[in-house]
Amino acid sequence: MEAEVIIEKKNGIGRITFNRPHIKNALTPPMLGQVMDAIARFDKDDDVRVLLFSGAGGSFTSGGDLSFLRDMSGKKPFEIKRTVYTYFAGTAKAIKLCSKPTIAAVAGPAVGAGCEYAIVCDFRIAGESAMFCETWANLGLIAPLGGMFLLPRIIGLGRATDMLLRGTRVYAEEALRIGLVTQVVPDAELDQAAMKLAAELAEGPPLAYTSLKEGLRRGMESNLNAEWEFNLYAQAMLINSDDYTEATTAGKEKRRPKFKGKR
Repeated sequence: MEAEVIIEKKNGIGRITFNRPHIKNALTPPMLGQVMDAIARFDKDDDVRVLLFSGAGGSFTSGGDLSFLRDMSGKKPFEIKRTVYTYFAGTAKAIKLCSKPTIAAVAGPAVGAGCEYAIVCDFRIAGESAMFCETWANLGLIAPLGGMFLLPRIIGLGRATDMLLRGTRVYAEEALRIGLVTQVVPDAELDQAAMKLAAELAEGPPLAYTSLKEGLRRGMESNLNAEWEFNLYAQAMLINSDDYTEATTAGKEKRRPKFKGKR
C-alpha cells in the first residue's frame, strides 16, 4: 500500500507530500500525525534548511476526509477538541512555529484545512490550477487553524471576511493580485519553481532565518518598543555567530557566503 504521506530529504530540502490523489489528498488524523513527526525531525536536522509542502496528483489538499468529518458529529466536545487540537491544529502550529522557512507549492484545491496549512507557510507558490477556499462556514463552522488571525494580515480584513464568511473561492491569478501567493506558474512548472525557491532559501543563513521568523511572529502581536529591545539582543547574538563572520569574509573576498548555521 502506497504511503499517504511521502517524506523526502535532499540537498537541504525537507519535502512533505500529501499522497491520497484519488480523493484530492483528503486529510486524516493518522496522516497528520506523520506530517507533525516529519516536521519535528526536519526542524532538528541541521542538514535540512527549508521545508516544502505539496500534494500529489494535481491537488494540494481538499481538507478533512469526509468520513472523518461525519464521524466527528457523534463525538463529545472534549473528544472533538482533543482530535482537532492534537492533529489538525497541531499540524498548523508545527508548520507556523517551524524555525526554518516553509513553502507551500499549491496546485488544484487548497480547501478548508488545506487552505489553512498553505496560509501558515512562509511562502506560497501557485500553479495556474490553484484554488484557495475557506469552506468552514458552509459546514456551520469557523476556521480554527489560524486563518481568522492570519488571513486579514495577509490580504486585508475585507477580502478575508469575504473568504471566511462566504467561502469565496480564490483562484491563482486573483491570489497573486491580492498577495495571497508570491508567484503563479503553469502547473507543469510548479515543482521546478518551488524547488528553485527552496534551493535559494537552503543557501541562506539559518540562524538569521530563525530570528527573523521569531521576530515576524512577535511583531504581529507585540509593540514597536518591545521589538526594538528584543531585536537588538537577537542581532548581538547573530553578529557573534560564525555565519556573520563568513558573510563579511565572503564580501571582502567577493564570493557568495556559505552559511552553516553555527553559533
